[in-house]
Amino acid sequence: FKSLTTMKLIEILENRKEALKVSEVAKMLGVSTQQIYKMAAAGTIPHFHVQGSIRFCPADLAEWIKKEIEQSTQTRNPNGNGSGLKLGT
Repeated sequence: FKSLTTMKLIEILENRKEALKVSEVAKMLGVSTQQIYKMAAAGTIPHFHVQGSIRFCPADLAEWIKKEIEQSTQTRNPNGNGSGLKLGT
């Protein structure tokens, strides 16, 4: 099951139209901006570049979070309890 916080985050992302900056994504996910840069460089989080800056499509992030939850539930917790994706508030 998705946590209330995760469900709210997905809802916020799905309703947002403008691209997100690294700092905004870091705050939403409860990690450092450095971690977001590392994830983008490794290709583990969907992103795009605008004149040398990294940006994030909110709809793509919402889908990515859903897939991460689904994968972590299937691979790390076969009984379906909880999720391996930890998000800040």
